[in-house]
Amino acid sequence: MSDRIARFAFNEIYYRILEDFPLLAPPACKVVQVGAYACASAWRRNLHFNAGLALGPNSTPMQRALCAYRMLGSMQSFIAEVLREQVASPEALRASVTEFGGTDIYLAARNLRRGVVIAGIHLGSFEPALATLCAVEPRVHVLFQPDPMPRFERARSARRRRLGIIEHRVADGVEAWGALQDALRADEAVVIHADRTMPGQIASPMPFLGLANAALPSGPVRLATSLGSPIVPAFCARTPSGLRMWADRCIPTNQEHIRAQDVAQHPAQLALVAAMESAIRQFPTQWMAIADLRTPTPEVVRT
Repeated sequence: MSDRIARFAFNEIYYRILEDFPLLAPPACKVVQVGAYACASAWRRNLHFNAGLALGPNSTPMQRALCAYRMLGSMQSFIAEVLREQVASPEALRASVTEFGGTDIYLAARNLRRGVVIAGIHLGSFEPALATLCAVEPRVHVLFQPDPMPRFERARSARRRRLGIIEHRVADGVEAWGALQDALRADEAVVIHADRTMPGQIASPMPFLGLANAALPSGPVRLATSLGSPIVPAFCARTPSGLRMWADRCIPTNQEHIRAQDVAQHPAQLALVAAMESAIRQFPTQWMAIADLRTPTPEVVRT
């Protein structure tokens, strides 16, 4: 019952304030940031652990606590941004991106004419980056997990429809997989988050940010290698002068069949992990890592 009440409060009170009363958004975000950090023990525990991964083993408990608190604040800023700017034009969204990097990297990947898998992470701002991508790509596909909060999901989906983005749900399974492969065959762009496993995705335990058994999705590399498409890790972070968007590297792949359990040591996955680690270490407080990244330990069966 308490979980249902919390969801109702977030969706019908907090999210409504962010959506309908933009002047109240900053104080509302701060109230939720402080309250959630103080009261949501599971979130706080995961955030502290993930902040330690982002900051590295030499960070102090105080540094990790401050980073965790700011990570929670970054999440509220992102939610407010989506709800506040759901009717913003594509041009307005693109205008918020003031710095670009790695254009030559992206063009090199596109010149291969085998589609492109753009691997992102839950960091900074996502929708303005999509708007920018739509300015250079005629068709953009996004694999996503619907948000449990209806008000937020409506706002996000409405914005993507306005941008012309083609959405594919993780829950659609084989159907979504086939559609994404068709997109790559047609030399189109596919966007997938690669730093967190969503329900319905296959996780591959692997080293990540010093964690030996991080549960990362195997999908980006398996999708790319199924057709030999390049992977471009791309990120968008907030800076004092605006949003910075950059392509980290071009990761070429060969067409091959890879099992989920073999992804962890594949050269393409190792390169992808290195790119994600670099972005997170550069902007640790903007990494919205509220989930437990550790691979669940199998339960011991007692006889």
